[in-house]
Amino acid sequence: MLISVTIPAWNAADYLRIAIDSVLAQTYKPLELIVVDDGSTDHTREVCQSYGSTVRYFYHENDGTAGISARKYSIRESRGEWIAFLDHDDRWLPDKLAKQVEAIKTYPDAGVLFTRYKCINAHGDDLNPSNLLPVSGGAFCLEPHEAFHHLLKSNPYCPSSALIRKHALEQVELPDKHVCGDWSQWLSLTRKYPMVVLDEYLTEYRITDVHFCANKEQLATRMLATLKQQEKYLRQDCNDCRTAYSAGQAHVAHIFAVAARTFLDQYHADTQAGRLAEALPSLWNALRAAPMEVLQAHRLMAVFKNGMLGAFKKDKSTDDTATSGSH
Repeated sequence: MLISVTIPAWNAADYLRIAIDSVLAQTYKPLELIVVDDGSTDHTREVCQSYGSTVRYFYHENDGTAGISARKYSIRESRGEWIAFLDHDDRWLPDKLAKQVEAIKTYPDAGVLFTRYKCINAHGDDLNPSNLLPVSGGAFCLEPHEAFHHLLKSNPYCPSSALIRKHALEQVELPDKHVCGDWSQWLSLTRKYPMVVLDEYLTEYRITDVHFCANKEQLATRMLATLKQQEKYLRQDCNDCRTAYSAGQAHVAHIFAVAARTFLDQYHADTQAGRLAEALPSLWNALRAAPMEVLQAHRLMAVFKNGMLGAFKKDKSTDDTATSGSH
């Protein structure tokens, strides 16, 4: 059974080599490796070419879709019965694919199989493990709709842990640039196909300052668009649909709140340094992301206090400059 490993790559050449090496180290060997260069300006092409014919390299003009179009391109070029996603800065343990293939024998109708994953930092050090359903070893399977309801609540599965039946991908709508691409895809798949999760840490998910998920407001905005996209699939007479959707809304609201607190931290740092002009856009961004988070009494008091402090420091700096200039 041929597995197509697809990697969309953008300006992460050094991490990309680590990702490719983790694919080539797999104990399961019937695979092809496709890298779609999403308009990189670094040495991504040279890294891929250094592997010769082992890597099928394609260049794709960057269109601002955060890798969604590049992923679609790689799927079209794939020749395998199954497709394994791998992001350019993530990596696999050597038996990741072999254990997923073994699970297919137990769950032959599965549309997508995930593994647990660990988060790692820029240097490859462990951060924390994924928080999936509590199970006791082996694998578990959720049937369609059951899996859909589970996923409506949040998205605890990273793309690099997924092994997907290509035929299943061809039967569902592929995400557009306005949504959270992987979450939208999992939801589409699980409306029609069972989902399997291996209770083993076989994938490593890298978190860096430039990681897409680091921008919490952008992430939450796309997650909200993803949820709204699913409204047409909810049955009005289904309590599980309503419960799961409400949980998803609460999860997205939490991400917006995190974004607001991040903006407030920047506002406070700027005001305390007397940079009032630089601080005000951060306050506006916080209000836009989660107004009720900012309008909590203790936070609102801190905003006014530091705003006054910032204004005082700015005025004092202006006076000091004027006094200095008068001598």
